[in-house]
Amino acid sequence: MDSEAAALQAESQAEQIALQPVDEARAVTRPSELGETYLELERRALEDEQPPLFDATGLEACREAAKEAAGLGPAASEAERLIEGHLPMLTAAEGRHTRAHDALGSFRRRPPGATKWHYLAKTGLLIGDVTTLAGSFIWLGEEPVLATVMAVSAAVATVTAGLSGAEVRDVRSRARRARPAEELTEAQREYGHLFEHPDKGWPFVKALSWVSVTVAGTIAASIFALRASLEDPLVGLVFGGIAAAIAAASWIESYMYADDIADLLDTTEKDYQRELARHETLAASAAWRTREEALVEADSITAEHTKRGEAAAHHLRSLRYGVLRRNPQIVGHGAATEPTAIGQTARRSGGAK
Repeated sequence: MDSEAAALQAESQAEQIALQPVDEARAVTRPSELGETYLELERRALEDEQPPLFDATGLEACREAAKEAAGLGPAASEAERLIEGHLPMLTAAEGRHTRAHDALGSFRRRPPGATKWHYLAKTGLLIGDVTTLAGSFIWLGEEPVLATVMAVSAAVATVTAGLSGAEVRDVRSRARRARPAEELTEAQREYGHLFEHPDKGWPFVKALSWVSVTVAGTIAASIFALRASLEDPLVGLVFGGIAAAIAAASWIESYMYADDIADLLDTTEKDYQRELARHETLAASAAWRTREEALVEADSITAEHTKRGEAAAHHLRSLRYGVLRRNPQIVGHGAATEPTAIGQTARRSGGAK
């Protein structure tokens, strides 16, 4: 039986209650010698019964939600521990990104989003070189599969040889930014190596550049010799020149794209985004979310039944007063007011105050 049906039944029973008069009550107020009747004691006991009764009903109703929350406790605790443990990493990544942007943002040369054009250019150069080399090898008499494999490896070597342009550009950029350490701002001192020139690694950059020239020259000479031996030397010169041009174009594209400041800013931003995504994944733990939902459900059900119990007690109290109202010949029409203290009269009668 639900609470509304129980309330209607209690109201119906209260309407049928009548007190048998012993003598007609002539007083308007409740007789002072009359204490609480058995009826009132009965109804008061029913009132007192309602809150714990509804509390028990609420506990029963939320038992499954409470069990689910308890069962998910260990998993939710572990998820919370992981989140709390990861929070310092997220904070550190955010701090690195913020500090790098504040200190180096004004030195950025390459705009955001240029990376896709960089890869697109490299892909175009790679495809063009593969086509040129594969045609030469097939013309030589190689099997198409073998010719394609050799062409891909040679083309990758040609395009890779041009990547040294990025190192040269980084050295050039540092030379332009070079300034004494005392002129750096507080935020820039953390990145002081980006403002130093000459760079201690410059000899290695020069060596790398010569290696790149050697790789590009070797491939161009090989293509020239291959085509010249099969066809006219002019044809060999054309195809060898194409291979050399691709290597040179790769070097120029790398030089124009390179920006060590932008690389650092992009890296710190990616680190922050990665840690943020990981933190959001941890925060979206199914066990933690389900447990919190179950706890809220259990609390809501308990609070609802508590309020219903209080309402039921108030309702029974009103029914008690209704019974007394319908029997004024026994208990009068209401409780008497407090009597005036002896020796005290109203001011207007001239008595003592």
